Amino acid sequence: MSDKPKKVYFGGKANTNGFAQNPQNIGKGRPKKIYTVLKAKGYNKADIKAALGELGTYSLKELREVIKSDKMPIIARIVAKAFVQAYDSGDWAKVKDIIEHQIGKPTQSIDNTHQVVQEQPLFDLDALNKDKDN
Repeated sequence: MSDKPKKVYFGGKANTNGFAQNPQNIGKGRPKKIYTVLKAKGYNKADIKAALGELGTYSLKELREVIKSDKMPIIARIVAKAFVQAYDSGDWAKVKDIIEHQIGKPTQSIDNTHQVVQEQPLFDLDALNKDKDN
């Protein structure tokens, strides 16, 4: 065996076992965004946009009441819970996602101007004509 030390990954644990020996780790990727969760439950873009816009103006107390209410539609309860969780955890990326789905991302312009100094021919016509004549 080699005397070389093993490479260390993931907080001091050697990554040698993989998912085959640790199936409990399969599927624990990045949390889904609120829009993806709602689309998976069958809501369309208009429903989601309406819920995000409506609940975005509620106070924290009102959002907590929406979460507890059995009379509210599930889409309202899910969106309210996302807002409250974002507030409680200080995760403003969730709020940013919600706002971007409601009002859209600002447009970004790209300056794609360039100047051609001298156009380079793709092939030499004179050389092709000489070969053709021969």
